[in-house]
Amino acid sequence: MDIKKSISSFIYGEETCFQVYGFKSCPYYQKAVSLGESLEKNHGNITVDIVPIDRNEWSDVLEQRTQDLGGKAVYHRTCPLVQEGCDVNARKFVGGYSDFLNEARKRKYKYERKKD
Repeated sequence: MDIKKSISSFIYGEETCFQVYGFKSCPYYQKAVSLGESLEKNHGNITVDIVPIDRNEWSDVLEQRTQDLGGKAVYHRTCPLVQEGCDVNARKFVGGYSDFLNEARKRKYKYERKKD
C-alpha cells in the first residue's frame, strides 16, 4: 500500500484520476490542460495526466482510445479526449473540454476560472 496515497485519500477523499489527450496547438486541449492543472492544485486527491499527441498522429490515437473506451466514446471526434480512472483497466469516457468542465462543476470541484 502506498502510504502517501492512503493518507491523501484519508484527508481529501477518494483518489480521482483523469487523463487529457490532445495536440498542443488545439485551444480546447490547452483549456483542458489548464483546468486539469487547476483541479490538481486545489484538490489533493485529484491527479491529471496530460498526454500531448503529435498533430499528425492525433486521428490514429483518437481512434484507438475511443475504440478502447467503447460506448459513447466511439462517437467522439474532437480534441481533446478526456477519460477518468486510476486503474488502466477501468477507465471511462468523460468527453471533450466542455464535458470535463461540466463534470468539474457537477462535482463542485474548485478551480481557477480563466478568461477566454
